[in-house]
Amino acid sequence: MRTPTGTDVVLEEQLASFTVAEPGASRIRRVDAPDVLPWTAPAGLFIEDAALHPSGGVSAVLVDASFSVWLARLDAQLALLDLEQLKDPQIVNDPFPPGGPPPPTEVTANALPRDSVRSAADGEETVVAVVTPLESVLLYRLAFSTQWEDPRRTLVLPVSHHTPFLPIGGTFDTFGAMWSSFRALLDVDADGNAYLAYWANPGKIRAHSAFAGDDLKKVSTNPQSQDSDVLLEKFDRDGRRIWARVVGTEFEDEPYALRAAHGEVAVVGRARRFPSFDNTFWDAFLTVSSSDGTLRRSRTFQLEASSIFLSVDGLPGGGWLAGGSEGWAQNPSGLSVFSFGSKLLVELPTPDADPARISLPGGPRHNEIRSVLADSPGRWFGGHEDGPVMHTGDGDLSQIHATGVLGFIAR
Repeated sequence: MRTPTGTDVVLEEQLASFTVAEPGASRIRRVDAPDVLPWTAPAGLFIEDAALHPSGGVSAVLVDASFSVWLARLDAQLALLDLEQLKDPQIVNDPFPPGGPPPPTEVTANALPRDSVRSAADGEETVVAVVTPLESVLLYRLAFSTQWEDPRRTLVLPVSHHTPFLPIGGTFDTFGAMWSSFRALLDVDADGNAYLAYWANPGKIRAHSAFAGDDLKKVSTNPQSQDSDVLLEKFDRDGRRIWARVVGTEFEDEPYALRAAHGEVAVVGRARRFPSFDNTFWDAFLTVSSSDGTLRRSRTFQLEASSIFLSVDGLPGGGWLAGGSEGWAQNPSGLSVFSFGSKLLVELPTPDADPARISLPGGPRHNEIRSVLADSPGRWFGGHEDGPVMHTGDGDLSQIHATGVLGFIAR
């Protein structure tokens, strides 16, 4: 710019550098067989998810530095049988908006979350869901004999961009919440039907309706509400869409886990207690639908301070086991979780029942239950304690660490 005296002034702004943590070794371990050596992913590949087959074999989905998707098949002793990149030549034919970047020529994973590729087992077949960088959602099925066979694919949702609400500071993404709208949750029922659940604002709901020819509406009846819901869909083994529903609460919903069990499908996560951008309280939420798409119940749970469900499994005989974290607080006008949470594990005999808490020992700093498994002998849970929240590592990155926890409670 030029001052009235004719002097030219240049304003220079230099951005402060920031550190992005490199992922460490990525491996699969059998906790029931300590003598079996763990399988470590080859250098340059990072495991995003894995599925256990009835034979004891394991399928893992991985990404490389370019976020190309890879598939590994291991035997029951975790010996590598095959490792191949997922190829999808049909992606060039998917609907693509004009005037933007060039359409993709191969399938790649969205780079924002480190779990935008998910897997589940259907017998010895592997089902894979991918959210791409342009936010299309793809579903694949792959058989395995002595090597991976060509995938069968379904386009679930075409390209549908949205702009996330991001923080302006901090060193750790508590719960993976910043990227909750960039992942698709996946599970398969006993009949081989695949269920997908993913975050959906009104724009994504409209994009789905235009593509699939349905007439889905957001949950909130307030025409001015821009809060998000969850798109829940069912596909058969041939990749045909059986039904699609919009589920959730009347406020902002973030889905974190999905499970199909005993003729129902449950989605859990957290829901903002108040409308618009008031983040003072978030509550764990559960929505349960029958296998034919009929909504059983959507509800929130006002537990200690703010809470979240991060995992869910079906109880033997019916009902649900959910795990997560409670007792934490978030910046009312931002994304920062600035107080530590405690472990949360509850049973729900029915979607309408009061949650029955399962007491767990507390740990230092932040605590979460990330995975749960319910069987006849008891309840398994996995997660971490002594973990960080958003600003724990500000000024000292060594504070970003956690201790893994695995436990069992007899029933």
